[in-house]
Amino acid sequence: MLAGFPGLYSLLIFSLVLNLTVGVDVGCQNWTPSGKNYVCCTSCKPGNRLVKRCGYDPAELCKPCEPGTYITGTDFSCDICTQCIGIQFVAKNCTSSSDTVCGCKPGFRCGDAKCSHCVTECKKGEEPKGRVCGQCPEGKFSDKIHSTCKEWTKSSCPDGYKLKKGNLTSDSTCIPPPSSSVRTVTEQETLPVISKEKDEMNWLPVLIAAMIAGLALLCIILSVVAYVKAQNKTKKKAKTEQGNSDDSTIMVVEQEHCSFHHPEQEQGGSSQSINTENSESKLIV
Repeated sequence: MLAGFPGLYSLLIFSLVLNLTVGVDVGCQNWTPSGKNYVCCTSCKPGNRLVKRCGYDPAELCKPCEPGTYITGTDFSCDICTQCIGIQFVAKNCTSSSDTVCGCKPGFRCGDAKCSHCVTECKKGEEPKGRVCGQCPEGKFSDKIHSTCKEWTKSSCPDGYKLKKGNLTSDSTCIPPPSSSVRTVTEQETLPVISKEKDEMNWLPVLIAAMIAGLALLCIILSVVAYVKAQNKTKKKAKTEQGNSDDSTIMVVEQEHCSFHHPEQEQGGSSQSINTENSESKLIV
């Protein structure tokens, strides 16, 4: 098709070389032939605005946006970069091909996709109402940050189960009876392990108490044995002292008895001695 337009062919070659050597970010990116030696731009390079639709030189059809402006398509004008103000902060700077990206300070969040403004971030139990938050009404809950309140879903429970009313942050739930044997598979698998650990923990204080009781009993036995030995020793000592006292009494009685008869013996002896002396005198005479 370009064979019938030798001048246009040369112009395209020149424009390609110009784009490769002078600057690839300036000018038209895609164009189509239009008339004799004319081209019409279908899309500009990123960050370039359209100066005129058709012309001889594709590089002259588009120009870069001025500082502080940007463009995202093929148009004749660039838009002014967004300014982040107030509780916003700049998350990404503006370029010739993209607008500024704003963010919101902690406690707030973007109010729309472009984050053109910030709204208060709602906590659990609250829901957004415009740019502020409102508490969930009775019968509704919100278990996620900055989410819409939802209706309580549990309205009835199986036989034996008790319905626990929901609150601002949680849904209604069914609570099994205390003696219920209903368990999930996970609970059934972990129950033996838990029971074993509980049994070991329950035996530990019993073992300690038994050891303490055994030591106490041993101390009592030793105390009783020592007391019995002491009593026996005291009794033996008392008996020994009593025996010694009786012997002394007998000796005293015997001595007194001997002293009682001794004068008579002495008297009898005196008479005998007198008679003996008389007899001896008579013999001598």
